[in-house]
Amino acid sequence: MARHQRLLDAVIDGVQRVEELADVLGVSPSTVRRGLSELEQAGKVVRTHGGAVPVSVTGELSWTQKSERNAAAKRRIAECANTLVNDDHVVLLDAGSTTTFVAERLAARSGLTVVTNGIGPLWALHDAEDVEVILTGGRVRQRRGSIVGDYARAVLDRITADIAFIGADGLVPGRGVNCSSSELAAIKELHLRSARHAVVVADSSKIGAAPFPHWAIVPGHYTVITDDGLSEKARRSLAEDPRCTPVIVSLGSGPPAAAPEES
Repeated sequence: MARHQRLLDAVIDGVQRVEELADVLGVSPSTVRRGLSELEQAGKVVRTHGGAVPVSVTGELSWTQKSERNAAAKRRIAECANTLVNDDHVVLLDAGSTTTFVAERLAARSGLTVVTNGIGPLWALHDAEDVEVILTGGRVRQRRGSIVGDYARAVLDRITADIAFIGADGLVPGRGVNCSSSELAAIKELHLRSARHAVVVADSSKIGAAPFPHWAIVPGHYTVITDDGLSEKARRSLAEDPRCTPVIVSLGSGPPAAAPEES
């Protein structure tokens, strides 16, 4: 079923008519029909008149569901991330629940330019009058609240940002950022290499986790902002990665930690 993963991803994201699927994937309608038949035999979709619907979402939470999980940790991480941003910065914001919390903090700033492929960050910034917001074009993955595809990659490939904040389904130091699809991995890699300072924002449940088979490779030095719910194994893995600067925020009372600036 690996060769039909893009087809299944599209159906899960709400593209469920044969003609629309063929257009999105750049294949013929007959190829889509054959793929849907095989996915139905595998128990992944149910065929409908003119298309298909997913049987389940295979464990992948929507970005709105994710925003409710570990929300306190994500808010503290966002507060810390905000300390790294200067008012004249060009900021890349990945799609995701934690990056949406970062966007909420940035909305109060002035003089920023924020480039995002995320519906959550866009919504958080939609009435920020003193922040210039650039939304990448591309195909919307509704469930993930992300924008992917050739148009999104073309925009990100032509930008050099001061700082990028990248979300993660999982992070394994020395391996990379874990993603639910190859399309998302490609976008995250562009975020990582298009900024002078790459920052992965991930709560402690994500460190060491790898729930999906796709990876975005971190090309150089990066910062990880996470919370103090880390296991000892996760702490060691961050400390032992020579390219990683870990910043661990406390979930207790008091001001957020200030992340070290990239030298």
